[in-house]
Amino acid sequence: MSLQVTKHSTESKAKKLKEIAVSCLKLGTIGFGGIAGMVATIENEMVVRRKWIDHQHFMDVLGTSYIIPGPNAVEVVMHCGKERGGRLGLVVAGICYIMPAMLICLVFGYFYQQYSSLPDVQDFIFGLRPATTALVISTVFRLADKTLKNNKVLILLCLLVFAGSLYGISEVLLIIAAGAINYFVYSAKNKLPAITGLLLSPVLLQMNIRFSESKLFLIFLKIGAVLYGSGYVLFAYMDESLVRHNYWLSRQQLMDAIAVGQITPGPILSSATFAGYLIGGTMGGVIATAGIFLPSFFISFFLHRLLSSARRSRKLRIFLDGLSAASISIIAVVGFHLLNESIQKWQGVVILAVCLMLTLLIKRLSTVIIILTGSIGGFLLLKV
Repeated sequence: MSLQVTKHSTESKAKKLKEIAVSCLKLGTIGFGGIAGMVATIENEMVVRRKWIDHQHFMDVLGTSYIIPGPNAVEVVMHCGKERGGRLGLVVAGICYIMPAMLICLVFGYFYQQYSSLPDVQDFIFGLRPATTALVISTVFRLADKTLKNNKVLILLCLLVFAGSLYGISEVLLIIAAGAINYFVYSAKNKLPAITGLLLSPVLLQMNIRFSESKLFLIFLKIGAVLYGSGYVLFAYMDESLVRHNYWLSRQQLMDAIAVGQITPGPILSSATFAGYLIGGTMGGVIATAGIFLPSFFISFFLHRLLSSARRSRKLRIFLDGLSAASISIIAVVGFHLLNESIQKWQGVVILAVCLMLTLLIKRLSTVIIILTGSIGGFLLLKV
């Protein structure tokens, strides 16, 4: 009897890990549009379709991911993998989510070295932006409906964070401030003691030695451990380490690496794969990828334990609600910028309208359909 139970448990766990692998490979393949686009596809897959976590839990993870180092989307995906399949699920989720972008960047790196240019995929890429914009807009509406719940304080915080982000204030500061303000407002009403939080950012030292695979790994490990913010921040870190300090890449090569990270699915940190390939071939690309994403695996273990405790605490629950409200505004700001870029041409307007209609009318429609609709639509409409 016990053997049957053990066998059933093993099969069940293997099934869950397979589901995580398939789901995260798909998400890593269609995750266009920066953090907002990736959040939209992850939320649709993990919350709406598969129901591995609920909306509040998802917003807790997302909000917290903004105030810790590393790529937000990867950390959210790994947390969902941990919820579904335990520690091994976290690892499988992270590897499978990163893998598609890494492989695509290695291919782009090969073409770049062979022909000093990148494959021409602009016609297919054109339609991805309006399609992603539609996903982001529908996600903002869905998350706002679930998170704000006519809470006047959270609504006001959303508006303030939206305005602050448009003005250019650091999103990390805005999100922490929103959580703190929401907590103190609640504390004033209920006379609860104040709470303080500490953020720990690891600091790694880099040895000034000639090129080696170990040095390449340490450089990208350092970047992955301390990186906050957008692709512009990543550019600054890589420019200092790879261009100005070690002279491994030219400025143009670095700009091309960032561009590849932006046009490929998944996090922009996949630029590290392209840069690593130019420096040290296929092994260099793999080492750079491992280095820049490895801190996220350790941070995600910490994040999962932190959230597990925080979600049981009423006091921390109020703080997390503020983070969640601010996160919606950050996504909305990205969606606003995407919208402006998507409607520059009439073809973009058409694709946006069609994809938005599909997302609003068919609640559990796979994001793959939306992404393919945008990509093929862009290719066809640009021929008109």
